[in-house]
Amino acid sequence: EAWGNVVVVTATLLIVLLLTCLMSSSLREDIVSPLQKIMKLIQGLQEDPLSQLDTSALTTKKGVMEVSCVANALSGLSYLIQMSFGEAGAQIIGSSLKDNKLDVDSSGKVVHALFGFCDIRNFTDLTEVLQEDVVRLVNNVGQIVHDAVVANTGAPNKNIGDAFLLVWKPKGGDGVSIKHVAENALRSYITIILEMQRDAGLLRWASMQGIQDRIPGYRVKLGFGLHYGWAVECAIGSHHKIDASYLSPHVNLSSRLEAATKQYGVPVLISGECHLLLPHDVKLLCRLVDRVTVKGSNTPLCLFTYDAPSLLCCHGSVPDELDLSYDSLSMSDFWSACQPETSETFRTTWAKAMVHYLGGVTGQTANWQSARCYLERCLDMRPNDGPTRAILDVLSSLSGEDGSAPLDWQGYRVLTDK
Repeated sequence: EAWGNVVVVTATLLIVLLLTCLMSSSLREDIVSPLQKIMKLIQGLQEDPLSQLDTSALTTKKGVMEVSCVANALSGLSYLIQMSFGEAGAQIIGSSLKDNKLDVDSSGKVVHALFGFCDIRNFTDLTEVLQEDVVRLVNNVGQIVHDAVVANTGAPNKNIGDAFLLVWKPKGGDGVSIKHVAENALRSYITIILEMQRDAGLLRWASMQGIQDRIPGYRVKLGFGLHYGWAVECAIGSHHKIDASYLSPHVNLSSRLEAATKQYGVPVLISGECHLLLPHDVKLLCRLVDRVTVKGSNTPLCLFTYDAPSLLCCHGSVPDELDLSYDSLSMSDFWSACQPETSETFRTTWAKAMVHYLGGVTGQTANWQSARCYLERCLDMRPNDGPTRAILDVLSSLSGEDGSAPLDWQGYRVLTDK
């Protein structure tokens, strides 16, 4: 009987031990190990908000539902952070996180970059006609803008109603030069202009009867400003709301350039600082349209434009089905395929008009009578050319009775509009 009790106790202990081992193994596999991996993923996301989370490591052999739910939640959180802040924003916010808390007292970082600002034309009219559906149109435009910018080494920074702030920063680790970044930025703009001309969604919006009645012949278009300079890259806000921002007058200047495109009747305005960074062959495709001072600065600023081409369906020369991606077109092939809509003869005549209009760095050699003659030739070649009409208006408003430049002309003017 004693031996029987020993056998029963021993068997019971063995069974308990076996069950304990099985439970311990199950706990390690399905609970402890996934929790450790979850902690590593969260720490990795904090260190690099742009990292792609590999949630496959959280999958257990038995497929515990709770672990799968956590994996899906983490994946969704990662995507939400990256989509909300964007590439630049996620890095800025990530650098402000310390000890699992947001450090709102941390200083920003000075960076040099190209800042782009683009704005949807006639947005007030579109809003009044489309009402709540205007959001769909804006997102349609945003998709085209963001795709082109990201494909050309840039990053969308802010969506401001009908406008988009864009940033192109040289990435030292990738060996990308500032000249290449500037060329990419301009390529982004030309790509956006062409893609918008053939986008089926935007064509449907523009063809709506209400919009055509309000603005006959309307097509969805953007105005673009592009400038190079420094800015403080930082996280602005509080524990209630935080934004990744760039603080600088150079950022504001890109907005002023975009606004000035309406005055000159062009889709794109590029500052002289940005133009200097472009490769020589691309510089030749741009034209100087004015030298001005803007609000908040007394330093004269050269304004350039790239006379954006159009697709064949819009009476241009670029094939309607042309693939504008890097995979299909190298940089040199892109500029060959997307030449300015102005002829070389026109640009040469225009350049002569600018020489006589500006009169050198000091304005002392200005000859506005000759400038007017060249501008009228330009108008004969392109009757609807916006810059030609804008400068002729300047000559008419500022010149003396004999058509000469004013005595205090210094080779630039104050840009009266924003």
